[in-house]
Amino acid sequence: MLLIFSYHPEHPWVIEETRGAEDILKNKGVENENFYLDTKRKTSAEWKKKVSEDAVKKIEEFKPDLVIVFDDNACELVAMKYAGKTLPFVFCGMNGDPEDYGFPAENIAGVVERQHINGTIDLLKQLVPNVKKAAIITDNSPTSHGFVTRIEKTALPVEISECYTTDDFDAWKAKVKELQPKVDAIGLFVYHTIEDPEKDREVSLPPEDVLNWTLKNSKLPEFAFFDFTVKDGALCGVTLSGYEQGKAAAGIAIEILEGKKPVDIPIKCPEKGNPIVNERRAEELNITVPMDIIKEVEIIDSGDWEKG
Repeated sequence: MLLIFSYHPEHPWVIEETRGAEDILKNKGVENENFYLDTKRKTSAEWKKKVSEDAVKKIEEFKPDLVIVFDDNACELVAMKYAGKTLPFVFCGMNGDPEDYGFPAENIAGVVERQHINGTIDLLKQLVPNVKKAAIITDNSPTSHGFVTRIEKTALPVEISECYTTDDFDAWKAKVKELQPKVDAIGLFVYHTIEDPEKDREVSLPPEDVLNWTLKNSKLPEFAFFDFTVKDGALCGVTLSGYEQGKAAAGIAIEILEGKKPVDIPIKCPEKGNPIVNERRAEELNITVPMDIIKEVEIIDSGDWEKG
């Protein structure tokens, strides 16, 4: 089995996806290899073309019985080329709509990724009841595109004044500053393809640099959708689990290897979300975490935004 990841092996989401998949695949007698597209750190069209071709070569050389592709870039750059062919594929971590990639297909099944948007904002309002208007800021990656489309179609308990996307760090900074007097809270989705202006915009800034700058220069409460964002300093979120995505995808892969046809397996969406509150950030923002919330959520105390 070949596992093709959209990002690099050190990415926290990839680490959790890998752990989830390996927990299902262990003791199944499956030989597997990993291949990394590294499209968060390297975002140019030239890189994507090259690494897409490299992935196809890897498939030809390794000759897997099945391929799992993780996240949208791997779906677009690799799996779409094989839709309707004989080699079985399983996708997971997909933010877009499967139909956008031509899935499901005769040989392709998988798992979509859907953020807990309403749950996250409900948690925010328990911490900051007077939040009425918020904005969301995210990078301009394929991961963001599907999310923004869903936000625009979702009825929410607060007004979302805008969903701002950019890969330019100066524009990101300007937007964070502009929003300070305009909204009551900022949503942070992903910030992993913000370009490094010192490296010809072909390489992304370390995401922790973007987040730390944001937290240091914003006095608004943040809501987030991934556990690594809250653990790195954002205030709160009902977060997604890369571990559950990896488990679900590997479970489908085993079903296929045992004889089930991909086309007969319905697309799955893990429902479990993990509510997290960052107590250090709450203290920084002079927010008191109610005792009833402390009993119901994961409380963490971390973040290095002073470095921003």
